[in-house]
Amino acid sequence: MTQRDLAGMVAVITGAGSGVGRAVAMALAAAGGTPVLVGRTREPLWETASLVAGVGGQSLILPADVTDEAAVAEVFAQAADELEGIDAAILAAGVGRYGPVESYPLADWEKTLATNLTGPFLCARAAIPHLRRNGGGAIVAVSSGAGKQGYPQLGAYSASKFGLMGLMQGLAGEVVDDGIKVCTVVPGSILTPFGGRSVAEKREDMASDPGRKYLFPEDVAEAILFLLRQPRHAWTQELNLWPF
Repeated sequence: MTQRDLAGMVAVITGAGSGVGRAVAMALAAAGGTPVLVGRTREPLWETASLVAGVGGQSLILPADVTDEAAVAEVFAQAADELEGIDAAILAAGVGRYGPVESYPLADWEKTLATNLTGPFLCARAAIPHLRRNGGGAIVAVSSGAGKQGYPQLGAYSASKFGLMGLMQGLAGEVVDDGIKVCTVVPGSILTPFGGRSVAEKREDMASDPGRKYLFPEDVAEAILFLLRQPRHAWTQELNLWPF
């Protein structure tokens, strides 16, 4: 199977200021693509842009909140205009807040679903006409193992990721005739500050408990690039990735 060359590929990446989004931006740039960096806060995006430049790449910074309908539409329109089209949308923005359902604040529930489910909906919806105009492309969402199995203290997060899985599965059939592949990466635990715990704390967990394992953000980025490299006739709708 001949892999596609990513040189010149333009991908809008949400959550690009840290974690998986940042890792995808760097990996894509190293492969010759151009990442469009999207996130709520400008400073982390500048840090990512600096890292992208460090691997010899160029990027476009477009700060936006993925839960803001107008801002999301403007991001995709501006990216398509400035870079003469869009080839992919990588939906990596997400939040996770622990807590029992009995006492879980409504504000946290709404924030979790807005970021993890409404955000991908708005981004996918905004991406479709630009991808169609470009002759096809890919929409890749980052879900979670918690999108297939509910866990205590993660009710809101699991609900958002279960919803994301359904959204992507439904969307896949809607745009397949437009040459748009809809893919979902389902990773296990990743070494990021998810859930309010720092990377240093998680490394301590790994040191004290050999059974505690994490993926690195770069592992997920490589999985996403694998999907983008697949030839047009091949489509991996769902990719499960676990720490080993």
